[in-house]
Amino acid sequence: MKFKGTVWMAAAFLGIALYYYLVDVPAEKKQIEEKERAGKILLFETDRVEEFILGKKDSTLHLKRKSTNDWVLLEPVQAKADADTVSSFLSSLKAASFSRVVEDSAKDLSAYGLKDPSIKITLQLQEQGKKTLLIGDDHPMNKYLYVKRGDENKVLLAGDSRGVLDKSLFDFRDKDLLRFKDEEVVGIKFQNDGQSFELSKKNERWEIIDSEKTKADAYEVKRFLSLVRKFKVKKFLDENPESLASYGLDTPLAQLTLEIGKEGQALTLLVGNKVENEGYYGKIKNANNVVLFGFQLVKTLSQKPVDFMPKTLLEFEQENVARIHLQTSEGKILLTRNKAGGWKIIEPIEASADLSTVNSLLFDLKAARVQEFVKTSKNKPELFGLDTAKKVLTVDLGDDKSWTLELGNKSGDGQKYFGRRAGEALIFTLSLDATDKLFRSLHDLKNKKLLNFEKTAVQKISVEYPDQTFELEKSNENWSLTKPEKIKTVEAFIGKDILWSLNGLEYESIVEPPFEDNDFGMSDPKAIVTIWTGDDLKMAGKVIVGEKIENKAEYYARVEGDSNLYRIKARLLESLPGDMKKFKNQ
Repeated sequence: MKFKGTVWMAAAFLGIALYYYLVDVPAEKKQIEEKERAGKILLFETDRVEEFILGKKDSTLHLKRKSTNDWVLLEPVQAKADADTVSSFLSSLKAASFSRVVEDSAKDLSAYGLKDPSIKITLQLQEQGKKTLLIGDDHPMNKYLYVKRGDENKVLLAGDSRGVLDKSLFDFRDKDLLRFKDEEVVGIKFQNDGQSFELSKKNERWEIIDSEKTKADAYEVKRFLSLVRKFKVKKFLDENPESLASYGLDTPLAQLTLEIGKEGQALTLLVGNKVENEGYYGKIKNANNVVLFGFQLVKTLSQKPVDFMPKTLLEFEQENVARIHLQTSEGKILLTRNKAGGWKIIEPIEASADLSTVNSLLFDLKAARVQEFVKTSKNKPELFGLDTAKKVLTVDLGDDKSWTLELGNKSGDGQKYFGRRAGEALIFTLSLDATDKLFRSLHDLKNKKLLNFEKTAVQKISVEYPDQTFELEKSNENWSLTKPEKIKTVEAFIGKDILWSLNGLEYESIVEPPFEDNDFGMSDPKAIVTIWTGDDLKMAGKVIVGEKIENKAEYYARVEGDSNLYRIKARLLESLPGDMKKFKNQ
C-alpha cells in the first residue's frame, strides 16, 4: 500500500509539472508578447513591406522593393538604394514603441505638431494595404516624440529619438562607387598621368600588359580590387550636368576601367578636378550624375606595373633543389644533396650538413616575400650596392636551371637589404629577418652531432671515471649492471637516458689550433663514454670528456677517430650515473 501511495504522489507531481510547462508557461509567454505588441506604434513584418514613402516638409522620399534585399529610390531621383540602411530603418520602425497615450481623441493636433507633421511615413504592405505614422513635435521635457497613427485620433508619446526615423536622401542612397564581384573581373586598365597599362586574367592567372607581358601577383590584384570596391561616394553633386568641363571630367585626370564577365563589359570610373580639402570630382562613364569622393581613392588608382609584380621571392618545389650556394663576406658555402635525400657541405670544408637546418633554409626561401619594389627612374645598381653584391644565394634546380638572389646595401634604417634577382632589372627590398633566415652560417649548417648510431642497436655502455667504471649490458630489452657491481636487472630508463643524451650530443664549437702544449685534460679525462652495437659488440662511438672551460658550463671533448677538439655542454656529464645510488634506488 505504501508503494502504491508513492506511485500516485509521483504521478500527481508529474501532472502538475506538465501542466506548468505546457499550459502556464506558454500562457505567460503569450501575455508578455501581447503586452509588447500592444505597446508597438505600428504592427507589421518588415519582409511584407513592398514600398514606403518618407514625407517631410521639404522633400518626399519614395522607395520600392525589387527583391528580398534590393531596393530602389523612385523619388526625388531614380537610383539604387542602400539595402542595409533601408533594413535598419524598417527594423527601427517596427521596434518603435510608445510609453503612454497622451490624448485618446485629440481635437487640436497642432498642439502636438501633428496637424502639419514634420515626418509622415506611409508603408505599403503586401496583402495588408497601407499603414501610416505621423511624427510631430519633440516632448518639451525629454527626447520623446508625439506621434499618431494615420487611422486613429490617439496621440502617443514615442520613446525613440527623431534621428532614428528622420532619414535623408543621402542616407537611403547606395553610396558604392563601383559595384562588382571580384571573381567576375577579367581585366583592369589604368590610365593616369598620361601613362597606361593593363592587367589581364586568363585561365585564373593574372598578367601585366605593359611594354611586355609579365606575370602578376594574384594576391596584389585581389587586394587592389578589394580596396577599390570599398570606396564610397562622399556627395552626390549633379544628377544631369549640362557640361562635364567644369568638373574636369571632359579630359579626366585618371581613368580606371574594369572588364566584367566573359564578354568583358566595361565599368569605367573617370576622375576629374581636385576639390580643396574634400576630394575629387568623378563619375561612372555610362552614368549621368557627378559625385565627389575622397583623396585616398586617387592614391589607390596611382598604381604602377611594378606594384603588381610577384612578391614571392622564388617559386619552387623543395625536392627539386640539388645544390645551394651561399656567398657572404665570411666566404663561400656549397651544399649538395645526395641520392638518399641528405645534404653534405662541399665547401669550404667537407662535412655532413644538418638536414633540419637545410630544410628550414629552403622552407624560409619558399616563404620569403619582397617587401616592396623600388620605384626610381635611375636604374643604377651601384646606387644600391648591387654592382658588387654583398650577399649572393644561388639555388640549382636540376636540368641546368638555377636561380640567384643578389643583395647589396642595407636601407637607411638598417631594417632591409636592397636586392634583385639575377637577370632582372627590378630592384626590391628584403627584410633583415628574411635575409638572416636565408644566409645561414657554416656553423649553423654543419651537422653538429658527435655520434651517429641507432639507439636500439646498442648492446653495451661503459661510463669510465678516474675512480670507477660503470658498465651496462643489454639482453633482449633488459639492462643489467656488470661493473662496479653486478645487478641482474636495472630500470630500463637508465640505459635509455644515457643513449638519449649521447644520440643528441652536439658540439657548441670547434677549438681552432694551434693547441701548443695544452691537452685540455685529455690525458686525465673527467669521463670516457663508450658504446658497442650488435651481438659481436662492435664499438660504435667513444667520447672523451676533458677539463671544464673556465667560467662556462662547458667541457672540452674529443671523439675516437676524430682529430677535432670540441666544446660541449656540461649537461652530458650531468645525465650520466655518478655513483651506485642511481642503480640501487629502484
